Amino acid sequence: VWTTMSRGWAFVAAAFIIIVPMYQEVKAVLKQLARNKKDKLSEAENHNNADNQPLHQNGKLPNGIQNQAYATTLGSNKHEFIFQRLWNTFSRMIDISKSSQ
Repeated sequence: VWTTMSRGWAFVAAAFIIIVPMYQEVKAVLKQLARNKKDKLSEAENHNNADNQPLHQNGKLPNGIQNQAYATTLGSNKHEFIFQRLWNTFSRMIDISKSSQ
């Protein structure tokens, strides 16, 4: 009797140890994919809105650019944020210089 119960308990514990972390990992990956998709859509929307604005207005950054800077920090790391800001700034500077020629 005791051996059967201990084998059953060992099976339940092994299944718990294997299944629960795998379930948590899959759930976290799906959550991150949804967050990335939402961030990508909001970033694209903010990027499109900021393209038509000048780089500086009276020495200040326009509100759209400030909002975009804070919106891109959500769900991303520091290196991605810096790269995105540099990329957006350079692309806007190129667009502005092309339009002024």
